[in-house]
Amino acid sequence: MVVTDSTDGIEILSFRTDRINALNVDVIRPVILKLFETPYTKVVIDMAGVNYLDSTGFAMFLHLLRVARSNYCTYRLCSLTPGVLELFEMLRLHHSLDIYPDRETCLESYRQNSPY
Repeated sequence: MVVTDSTDGIEILSFRTDRINALNVDVIRPVILKLFETPYTKVVIDMAGVNYLDSTGFAMFLHLLRVARSNYCTYRLCSLTPGVLELFEMLRLHHSLDIYPDRETCLESYRQNSPY
């Protein structure tokens, strides 16, 4: 369900599902939270192919933000499909989360101006 990779000290997560919802968030959340156990971890969450998020999925991203910040970690989203990006914008979450158009741009943002 969750695929992990690492490059230049940055953890990269992607998904083998097109949905993040109440049925699978309990499988996804622990994988990401495990990364935030180590302070100053940098994470890219690649949303390519995810076409649907329900309220549980959005709640997960907000919870992850709080947990990451409490342990001096950061995460950034990339490659959101147009429909998912529109939902993030409607809920005004694009102001709270760092969102990038693609994985390379997201990785480059860490390399150039990383707070950690």
